[in-house]
Amino acid sequence: MNDRLPAPGAASQTANARLDIRSGLRYGHDVISMCPQCLLTIPGRVLSTAAGVVMQKTCPEHGAFESLIATDIASYERMRQAPRFVKLPARVAMPEAKGCPDDCGLCPAHEQHTCLAIVEITTRCNLPCPVCLADATAKGPELSREQVLSSLQTLIDTEGQPVPLQFAGGEPTLHPDLIDIVRGARDLGYGKMEIDSNGLLLARDPRLAIELRAAGLTGVYLQMDGLAAAENVFIRGRDLRAEKLQAIIHCRDAGLQVVLAVTVVPGVNDQALWSLIQFAAEQRLTGINFQPVVLSGRFPSELEQGHRRFTATHFLRAIEAQSGGALRAADLMPMSCPDPRCGLLAYIVVDRDGKLLPLNRLVGDERLKKHVAEMSDWDVLLRQLGCDSAGCGCGDGDVREQLASVLEGAELFSVGFHGMMDALCFDQERARRCCVHKLTADGKLMPFCLYNMKYRPQGC
Repeated sequence: MNDRLPAPGAASQTANARLDIRSGLRYGHDVISMCPQCLLTIPGRVLSTAAGVVMQKTCPEHGAFESLIATDIASYERMRQAPRFVKLPARVAMPEAKGCPDDCGLCPAHEQHTCLAIVEITTRCNLPCPVCLADATAKGPELSREQVLSSLQTLIDTEGQPVPLQFAGGEPTLHPDLIDIVRGARDLGYGKMEIDSNGLLLARDPRLAIELRAAGLTGVYLQMDGLAAAENVFIRGRDLRAEKLQAIIHCRDAGLQVVLAVTVVPGVNDQALWSLIQFAAEQRLTGINFQPVVLSGRFPSELEQGHRRFTATHFLRAIEAQSGGALRAADLMPMSCPDPRCGLLAYIVVDRDGKLLPLNRLVGDERLKKHVAEMSDWDVLLRQLGCDSAGCGCGDGDVREQLASVLEGAELFSVGFHGMMDALCFDQERARRCCVHKLTADGKLMPFCLYNMKYRPQGC
């Protein structure tokens, strides 16, 4: 039998994939990727090997490369074939001349609108982390308030309406005009805004969180990589547990939502995923999101091995094992707005005894798919389902009564996974479907992974 599967989208693709899985024959499909050294666009192939599912490719100048992208064929195909919700961008800024990924801004080849825009307002950072996606340093340029607000107006013109924003860096709290920027964005109509922060200044000064909330900020995406000193030291350079806890207290007291952002490094903190989830739930945070370390920006040389990669299917296995089944692989649904291989999300209810109950076990996957696609806030989710703490219109009979009972006095929580790409595992199909976009000073939108590997200026 031919080991090639039909091109993505062909009617027989799923059936052929299943046949390959059952028979044990060699599985594969073609991709368009890039050379991790010269960034030349080159063909690649996804194959099943004894090590797992890998991407292989060869650059005419720099030779062959291989990177692990999943633990097994069955799990990989389940994610790859998951249904998607597609909304095309209202307007594109770049002509399609050279072809993806060389026409980015967005170009007509792009297949998804912007669900989250990331605005890096400064390249400066007050923490020289050994692992840093942006390769940030203590000195560097930053955008003016006028540049930021101009780009945000361009985003409205492009998308047709304001979208969720993340102000990032570097460390955004170092920007002297951060509060004015947030206030200006609110005046433009942006309602959901967060900062991606290491939390050091938020821990030091409780007034900062209060002032940001008053200006219109709604949340903080707080970097926190572990509950042990060694995990913090390897990833961030020093033990930051006390500062992180203080930042959480100040943000929570100010009324800001907090989502923990965990960089997962194989062999360092990948055995601590469940303990971090429990910690975030106990702290009454909005959620936790895991991002595996990628080979972009700054990272220790010992991580520069394609087969040490921590993938979405590794995450599913680890969560189920570490939680003893309290959180199952089936509770985390593929994100269906981007490529479903890019992310996972579970909505969870934390009852008064601290027990975690994934919402899909009560209402079913079908009722949650659209909300997972749009990364709905809890208030939106419960309103759409017809549920609140006083009563529930979700379903009939026993289901309605059970959910209403569970929600009474409970905390609402989410667990997510964002499988970012680097040049070693780049897949053009995933990039074209991206909905998390870097917003540049001149108003261009780029898939965030692609920006990091191909378009980010060195040292920024």
